[in-house]
Amino acid sequence: MAILGELGTEILIPVCGVVGIVFAVAQWFIVSKVKVTPGAASAAGGGKNGYGDYLIEEEEGLNDHNVVVKCAEIQTAISEGATSFLFTMYQYVGMFMVVFAAVIFVFLGSIEGFSTKGQPCTYSTGTCKPALYTALFSTASFLLGAITSLVSGFLGMKIATYANARTTLEARKGVGKAFITAFRSGAVMGFLLSSSGLVVLYITINVFKMYYGDDWEGLFESITGYGLGGSSMALFGRVGGGIYTKAADVGADLVGKVERNIPEDDPRNPAGDC
Repeated sequence: MAILGELGTEILIPVCGVVGIVFAVAQWFIVSKVKVTPGAASAAGGGKNGYGDYLIEEEEGLNDHNVVVKCAEIQTAISEGATSFLFTMYQYVGMFMVVFAAVIFVFLGSIEGFSTKGQPCTYSTGTCKPALYTALFSTASFLLGAITSLVSGFLGMKIATYANARTTLEARKGVGKAFITAFRSGAVMGFLLSSSGLVVLYITINVFKMYYGDDWEGLFESITGYGLGGSSMALFGRVGGGIYTKAADVGADLVGKVERNIPEDDPRNPAGDC
């Protein structure tokens, strides 16, 4: 006997997705209270953000105002660079999506010679939907999964760059403050991406079910394209992002050595954070 009936499952899945998205937005709102603006930072506690001393003492005579301004400048530069990289990568990934979607449609549709007639099911008695329509739905599912993955990657990148400077500013108050800011930012990314993927997949299954009806075999053959699209884009993001990050790391490290005579992995070089 199932713990949850069909109706309970139909209700629980979207509710979990919506709750996850709401929780992610709430965490983002809490993180956003850490202001990366000189006025807000300097107004409290005599320029020390309400605390009498810092975990790390100021270097080179930097006061609180200058620290916040510098963090804001660095965050803007990182955000612009990351966004530029993403949109450049998406141009090439978009071409791959179109070509691979055509390949999926041709290969799956040609199984029965692009026939529009129903075929006997493999794992159950009865007649399943034509292979041509399954190919069409699989292609649509692949594209939907790819788009979901690309949007998730974009949101993840924006959240990460949004939290960098805020975590740095909170680190002046102590390790605990910095950790909780970084942890909340990670929760935003994790809950938002997984919940949005769950909601999109739930909607896709129910839309496809309007055509397939009780043909569960054809339905879930079509839905597998969603995972293929999502994982394909994640692969590009993982490999491409890794190469981009390493190039930025090595380049910035070399600049620190040549122009500022800073040793490799020195904490004074921002490239050491990479």
